[in-house]
Amino acid sequence: MVNMKGDAPKEGLVYDTEKDAWENMPEGMLAGWRGPVASMDEETMFMVDEARGVLRKYDPEEDYWEHMMESERLVGAQKIAAGSGRVCVIRGCRTEIVVLDVAALPVKLWVVKTPLGFEALAIHILPRMSRPDF
Repeated sequence: MVNMKGDAPKEGLVYDTEKDAWENMPEGMLAGWRGPVASMDEETMFMVDEARGVLRKYDPEEDYWEHMMESERLVGAQKIAAGSGRVCVIRGCRTEIVVLDVAALPVKLWVVKTPLGFEALAIHILPRMSRPDF
């Protein structure tokens, strides 16, 4: 939990579920937090630096945000979701969803336009479902 977006001074806490307690956020995590963040599989955190358009992945062992890729398509990121090897981003215009395949290196990016007259307000990545008869 961080109290502010962008490059301003921040304060942050993390909740340790095993200890059932709030703790101070690691310095590197807090210092590099510059936009919306989503976790994938409860293990890996991805963040989009909304001002620079940079996708970063948090490395808890080294306590820093690793640069994954940079794109103008990520500037102005408002919301992100992560799952199944993908990070999806809604920008300020809300008429497109930027999809990033983070399972591939280098990261692959493509854009999905919203239907005409519609805006993306929130995003969720659902697990793939298969029929039991297949």
